[in-house]
Amino acid sequence: MSRPICAQSLLPPGPSCPPCRTRRGASLLYVIASIVLLATLAAAIAVFSGASAVSQATHAPSLAAYYLALAGLNHAAAMPTADLAALEGGPGLTCVLGDGDFTLTVLGRDAQGDIGVMATGTVDSGDARRSACSLPGTIDGGISPISFANDLEEFGLPVTSGDTADGIIAVDLDNRVAVFGNNTQFSYGCLWYRGSRDWCDSGKCQFGAGLRAYFRFAFAAVPAGARAGDGFTFALVNAADNDATRSGGREGMGELLGYAGPGNTADGQGLAPPKFAVEFDTYANQGTGTPDAANSRADGTDGDHAALVFWGMDRDAGKCATTGKGYVCSQDDNRHSRPGTEDVGMVDSGDMPRNSANTMAAGDYVRQKNRQDWLRSAPHAVRIEVDRETVADAMGQYRYRIRVWIDCDACDDVTTAYGAATATLSRTVSLSGEMHDKFERVLFGWTEATGEAVQRVAVSDFKLLFLE
Repeated sequence: MSRPICAQSLLPPGPSCPPCRTRRGASLLYVIASIVLLATLAAAIAVFSGASAVSQATHAPSLAAYYLALAGLNHAAAMPTADLAALEGGPGLTCVLGDGDFTLTVLGRDAQGDIGVMATGTVDSGDARRSACSLPGTIDGGISPISFANDLEEFGLPVTSGDTADGIIAVDLDNRVAVFGNNTQFSYGCLWYRGSRDWCDSGKCQFGAGLRAYFRFAFAAVPAGARAGDGFTFALVNAADNDATRSGGREGMGELLGYAGPGNTADGQGLAPPKFAVEFDTYANQGTGTPDAANSRADGTDGDHAALVFWGMDRDAGKCATTGKGYVCSQDDNRHSRPGTEDVGMVDSGDMPRNSANTMAAGDYVRQKNRQDWLRSAPHAVRIEVDRETVADAMGQYRYRIRVWIDCDACDDVTTAYGAATATLSRTVSLSGEMHDKFERVLFGWTEATGEAVQRVAVSDFKLLFLE
C-alpha cells in the first residue's frame, strides 16, 4: 500500500453525493487506500466472473470514490486550522492513493467561524473511465477572527448622546466601515461588538490568553472654519460590570473621548474598571483645573498624540475630591499625569494602574514633533496585541503585556504574532486576582467624543482574533 502523496491540483469537483458533516478527528487515509485496492481487485475479478460480477465491479469504483471523498473530509479535520484556511480561494489539495485520489477545496467560513470544505474522491476504473464522488463538510474552525468583512452587522446599535438622527456614530454596511463623529459638536458615543459565537455571548467575549487586532482609520477634513477634535479610542472593558448599553463621556467635555466620565449610566460610573484603551487624541488640552472642568487633560503642546490609558482613582463611593471639590472618579480615567500639576496615577495609592504621563520616556505615550496633525494627516494602520497571563505570579498578580503599532507595514494578519517592527506603544501591567477575574470576558469597540471642535473618522478593515 503506497503512502499518500499530496499536491496542489486543478481537478474540478465531481458529482454530488449525500452530504456529510464532520468535526476535527483522525485521518482514515490508510484504511481508504485499502478500500481502493480492494475495489480495483473486484474490478479485475469481474472480467472472469460473468454479468453479475460486472454489476458488482461497476459499483465497487463508485464506492471507493465515496470512501476517498470521506478520507478527504477526515484529512481536512486533522489539518491545522491555519493550513486549512490557507487553501481558501486556491485550487485545492490533492492526495493520491493507489489508483485513486481525493481533492480537498475550502469554501470559506460561516457565521460561526467554522470552515466549509468539499472533498472529491476519484477512482480510475480502466478503459478511460473514472468514478467520482464529492462530499461537503464543515470543520471546526476554532477561534477565528471577528472582522468588518464578515461581522460588521454585529456592531449595530451604537450608544450615543444627542439625537439618533445626528448619526454621531454610523455603520456603513455597503462599504464595510464605521464612521465616528459626523462633524457634530458636543457629542459622545460608543460602538461595541454585540455578536454571539462559540466564545462570545451578546458581545461578551472570552479574553483567554489575549488578542490580536488590526484596523485602519482616516480623519476627514473638517468643514471650513471649524477646529478638529477630539479623537477616539479602541477600548476593552470588563464584561462583569459593563454591557453594550453603557458608555463613558460627558456633553461639553470632548477630552473624555467617550471613554472616561459618567456617560449615559445611572450610577455615574460610565465604563467601569478594569478597562484599558488606545487613545488617538487630536486636541491638545492643557490641563487647566479639576477633572470636572473643560480642557482639564494635560495633553502637552505638540498636537496629536496616541497613548495607552487605563483608569484613575478607584473609590467605592464613586466620588473623588481635589481642593475641596467633589467630582466623579471616572473623570480621571484618561487623564495624563504632569508632575507638579496633575499627579494622577503617580502619587495616590488608589490609582491603579498608572495612566500614561504626557512624556515619551515610558513608551506608552507618543507624538511626532513638528507634526501637529500627525493622526489627522493621512490614513493609518494600527496593530494591537495583548498577551494575558492566565497563571498568577509569586505575588498573586496577573500580567498583561500590551503592544500597539501605528503606521505598520504588512501587519494585518492576526493569525500570527507580529514582530517586524518595534511597537509604537508598549506597557506591561499587573492586575490583582479580583481584577483579572473581571476580565474573564470583555467587551471591545470604539469610543469617541467632540466638544466645540468636530471630526469625522472612518474605521475600516477591522480584524480581531482572541487567543486560546
